[in-house]
Amino acid sequence: MGIRPTEELEMRRSLLQEQLARVGDLRLGSLIYRYRRCGKPTCACAGSGHAGHGGWIISKSTGRKTQMSTVPNEEDLPRVRQQLEEGRRFWKLAREFAEVSDELSRSRLVEAPAKKEAKKGASRKSSRPRSPRRSKG
Repeated sequence: MGIRPTEELEMRRSLLQEQLARVGDLRLGSLIYRYRRCGKPTCACAGSGHAGHGGWIISKSTGRKTQMSTVPNEEDLPRVRQQLEEGRRFWKLAREFAEVSDELSRSRLVEAPAKKEAKKGASRKSSRPRSPRRSKG
């Protein structure tokens, strides 16, 4: 794929900036349903046939670690899903913005030498050598 015209890239980058400015509340990660044991010896989940207590968790990887946070109320699930979707939309826009900005920067570097050459010829001096002034005398 070749480099697109500078004007097209500038318009695309401006559009992406506007879309990034309208990003709402977001969360990063994935929503999962997880079973776990509470650790109380008298609870039903301590038995060998019990799957454990279930609950919604947001799992997010940060570097080498995975952070997990619980969704306290199931009534909040629609809002949490929307926030996670907004996080995915943000990263998609950010990636595209970076790619367009990179392509625009390369495009401007390619155009820069052509503009400098045009300026060189614009202010030409006379190629005729000047003759020294003669004194009256």
